Amino acid sequence: MSRRRPPRPGFSVAEALIVMTMMAVLVAISAPTFGRALEQSRLDVAAANLRAIWAAERLYRLDNPTFADLATLQSLGLVDPSIVAGNAFYTYDVTPSTDGTAFVATATRAPHNGGGGELTIDQTGALSGTITAGGVTLTTAPQ
Repeated sequence: MSRRRPPRPGFSVAEALIVMTMMAVLVAISAPTFGRALEQSRLDVAAANLRAIWAAERLYRLDNPTFADLATLQSLGLVDPSIVAGNAFYTYDVTPSTDGTAFVATATRAPHNGGGGELTIDQTGALSGTITAGGVTLTTAPQ
C-alpha cells in the first residue's frame, strides 16, 4: 500500500511560460502608445512654455516700444528661470526683429533617437512646428 503525496502548490514551467508570453505581447502592443503619449506630453509642456514667453513679451511691450530677448525677460522676472534653463528635452530662445516690432520664440527639441524639430510662436500668438522623437512625429494644432 503506497501512500500518494498530495501535489505541491505552485505553477508548472509551461504555465509560467504562457503567462510571461502573454505579458510580453501586452507590453509590445502598449509600448508605442506609451511612447507617443509621453512625447505628446513633452510637446504640450514646450507649447505652454512658449505661451508663457509670449505673455511675458506682451507684458514687456506694455512698458517698452520693442520686444526683448529671453535674457532680458528673465532678468525682469517676467519668465520663470526654469524655462530659460531648459531641460533635457527642449531649449528655448527668443529672437526679436531688428526694428523691435516682432519676435519669434523657439523651443528646439534636443536630438533623441534620430529625432528633433522645433516649435515657434510669434508676436501674434501663432504656435506652429513639428517634432520628431523616438519614431513619432507630432505637430501642434493651430491655436
